[in-house]
Amino acid sequence: MAGIGHSAIFVPSPGKQLPISGEQRSMTGKRSLSGSKPETPQPVADGGGVDLACLRDMHPRLPPDMAAVMVTRAALGLQRNKHSSGTALEIDIEAVVLCFILRWPDADPSTAKQHDFNRITEDGAEAIALAVAHKTKSWRVVRRMQREEYADWLLEHQESGARRLVALEVSGVDRGSIAARLKDELAQVAKSTDVDQRWAGVVGFQKPKAALQSLEVRTDDR
Repeated sequence: MAGIGHSAIFVPSPGKQLPISGEQRSMTGKRSLSGSKPETPQPVADGGGVDLACLRDMHPRLPPDMAAVMVTRAALGLQRNKHSSGTALEIDIEAVVLCFILRWPDADPSTAKQHDFNRITEDGAEAIALAVAHKTKSWRVVRRMQREEYADWLLEHQESGARRLVALEVSGVDRGSIAARLKDELAQVAKSTDVDQRWAGVVGFQKPKAALQSLEVRTDDR
């Protein structure tokens, strides 16, 4: 579980940009001189970040009605945990911690009872995870995967001029640690085949956090 609990915080020099694909973003933070637990990175209000209102711009194949429901449920999940648009989102990717501003269109809290509680968490987590995957990896949705494929989303990206396919399994945690859930999701996506990469993503809503972690795919799996 290198991605949870023992992650290194990437701290660029002042004014430098994070070396991640897609739209880049500044971040400030510092590690203690003793090399002990680093301080929490602070997001920089530079107009960037992750904006769920742009989910379909990131993933054009998502049907408009599906994207709208996912974003609404993400908003309801965040708002029921007392967060408002513009909050900090900690992103843990392969033992590197980034910090972004997370924005979303406000949802009417009076409509929350018209949604299943767990679907708010799960669909909301998918909206955030897909936005983070595009922001940090430039991945785009190809289609939703089926139960027998052991992942939620098939995504694609270009690597050295070649198309690569990614299986992404996603889950959400309304309250509490996401570490155990990430382990479960990795075990699930490990069964997925016919892809170039297998990743699991878990989103926590109590303290907004998204973790993405990969499994290597052997050539005989494809």
